[in-house]
Amino acid sequence: MNSSIPPEISHLSRLSSINLSYSSFAGQIPLELTGMSRLTSLDFSHNNLYGDFPVAIFSLPSLLVLNVSDNQNLNGYLPEFNTTSSFRELNIASTNFSGNIPPLIRNLQSLTLLNLNDTNLHGDIPPSLADLTQLTHLYLSNNPFNKSRNLSWLGKLTKLTVLYLKHASLYGDIPPSLANLTQLTQLSLQHNNFVGEIPSWLMNMTQLITLDLRYNELTGRIPRTFSQLKNLEYLSLGYNNFTGTVDVDIFLSSKNLTFLNLSNITLVAPHQTNVTLSKLEIIILRSCSLTEFPYFLQFQSNLKMLQLDVNKIHGYIPHWIWIASNSLESISLSNNYLTAFERNPVAVQSKSLRFIDISNNMLQGNLPVPPPNTILYNMHNNRLTGDISPMICLVMSLKVLDLSNNSMSGPIPQFLADSLEALVLQDNNFSGIIPQVYPKECNLKVMDLSHNQLTGEVPKSLSNCKMLKILDLSNNRIEQTFPTWLGTLLQLQVLILHSNIFHGEIGSPRNPSEFPMLSIIDLSHNSLSGALPVEYIQIWNTMKVFRTSMEPYIKTNMSFTWHISNGAYSTFTASYYTSITLTNKGVETEYQKISNIFTAIDLSGNKFTGQIPESLGSLEALQLLDLSNNDLTGPIPPSLGNLTHLESLDLSKNKLSGVIPEQLAAQLNFLAFFNVSDNLLSDHIPQGPQFKTFDNNSYMENSGLCGFPLSKNCGTEPSPADENEDNPDEDKFPSGFDWLFILVGLGSGLLIGFVMGDILTDRHPWLICKIVQKTGR
Repeated sequence: MNSSIPPEISHLSRLSSINLSYSSFAGQIPLELTGMSRLTSLDFSHNNLYGDFPVAIFSLPSLLVLNVSDNQNLNGYLPEFNTTSSFRELNIASTNFSGNIPPLIRNLQSLTLLNLNDTNLHGDIPPSLADLTQLTHLYLSNNPFNKSRNLSWLGKLTKLTVLYLKHASLYGDIPPSLANLTQLTQLSLQHNNFVGEIPSWLMNMTQLITLDLRYNELTGRIPRTFSQLKNLEYLSLGYNNFTGTVDVDIFLSSKNLTFLNLSNITLVAPHQTNVTLSKLEIIILRSCSLTEFPYFLQFQSNLKMLQLDVNKIHGYIPHWIWIASNSLESISLSNNYLTAFERNPVAVQSKSLRFIDISNNMLQGNLPVPPPNTILYNMHNNRLTGDISPMICLVMSLKVLDLSNNSMSGPIPQFLADSLEALVLQDNNFSGIIPQVYPKECNLKVMDLSHNQLTGEVPKSLSNCKMLKILDLSNNRIEQTFPTWLGTLLQLQVLILHSNIFHGEIGSPRNPSEFPMLSIIDLSHNSLSGALPVEYIQIWNTMKVFRTSMEPYIKTNMSFTWHISNGAYSTFTASYYTSITLTNKGVETEYQKISNIFTAIDLSGNKFTGQIPESLGSLEALQLLDLSNNDLTGPIPPSLGNLTHLESLDLSKNKLSGVIPEQLAAQLNFLAFFNVSDNLLSDHIPQGPQFKTFDNNSYMENSGLCGFPLSKNCGTEPSPADENEDNPDEDKFPSGFDWLFILVGLGSGLLIGFVMGDILTDRHPWLICKIVQKTGR
């Protein structure tokens, strides 16, 4: 309903319970509620509440249950609980409370449930929690607590059935005090710094239903006694430092198992294992050194997700993998050594599959058509040939299609433009024109057709794709003037058109609101002419202010929900990252992920004339500027010294004259690459911390330049004035006497790199596929 909670609700003074969860309320909690003395239960969870939490609510005399969880903008501090309270349940998870857990929380001795997950609480976890002896559920996950290894107090909470301590900055051995918690059914210690071996007493906790130890630093061998935990439904041991090989059989003794994650554990999967686990729905065996498909998989009829990527599986993909489970929705086989599909199918036969990632393998032959309900189809970096089958038009649900880095050919089918969010066909041999018709409700966010043999023009109907963030058409044969209408794409962040046949002047924007989000533009190696686009430079506002970003990379997100029988998994967000190639610091560089704060302008290799505009100095967040190999004249503007985040500046192969401005040497402290060679520059080379790191190649073919690092001396340098300068009787050195100055370069260029890697842990397996991360083998 998107309205505030009406304060008039407090007039219903006889109310004992208020439940407004999942009601889309916004605004603040009315202070009037603090007078409702008969209230026993208050539930405002899963709304959009914000502002300070009225702590007086904690003092309501009859209140037993308080739930304000999942209101991420609700903030405040937990009060000191000065008197013993009758609270039974306190749930403030996923809010923005801060400060410490007050030691006097021990006064809430009637608590059975305490949920402080994701509340921004810090400091120490108070041992006074040991006094809450009635607790059955304790959640302290995802808080920036002080590093702690003293958890002996946990052993006093003998009624605990559920304990969640993930992401809680814990370290040391798994605390032996947990052995006292014999009633535990759920134990999550993931994403901490626990070391040592899995304790033997853990195998005696036979009531455990959920055990999650992933992402720690546990060592030693995994005991075979895991087979004693026959009630397990959810088991995750991935991403530790276990040694030796493990027989997968020991984890298959629990007939109720629904989720199994053994990633980064060296596994052996015997052929004679044909056990059927009727409830097993999710298997993640990533980086397990497997050399073949585990035999037992073909007997699991209820699988929803299978992740076998980053193994050493060779040969063909067996036919049974598509038909063994009637419910398989997601499969990831990326980063193996697979060469073909068994039986060479025209189409993958499955009614349930939605996400398929077989990228980074050695698949040959034609591309099979994905199943009709497929959402993501990633075949990046294989050896596929042939064209895209027209039958793919039957896959109406397809959102992401990545066929990049193959050897496919033929035209790009028009119907691919109808429903896709990401179309990535780079590095193939596709020919013909770009699909010309895009619907008014176009969903495209990423289009990368680079490194093909496409001709014609950029279709104007692409302006219907208002969500487009990345457009890369580089290294094709597109011939036209600059498509100024692209400025109407208000979400466009990356525009790469280099190495085509764009020609003529760029012109001017039709209004100052064009390209509001543009942070990377590469028009290099075309035939563009006229003056540099001053009026566009003036409106590229995203490049003017250096930004920070909670999300480090540009990506395409899709959400998808799995419901498994024990409810342990809910919503996954599949994140698709695309790559681009830019010339940075003089080297062609592939960015497998694009930083959200990276800014770059590359107009090199064209026929631009006139002077470099002073207005370029207003783009103070710019990190890469390449204007090389044009016909630019006049001076280097001193305003470029304002580009204090600049890492790479290439002005070579022009007809620039005058001096190199002192401001560049004094102010560009991050500059790691500088090239002004092949110009008409003169006078001395200025010196500064970064300039001392550049060699002759930065300045060659400028006959008028002199000074370090060139061997050409600039003659007599003016001596600094001193206090005797005005005394005519003071001795002076003879005029004409030349000093040889030896300038030693100190320091080194500061390179700011852009991190590429797996952001997705198997907690968000990208839905299984690392979602389409383009990593090399």
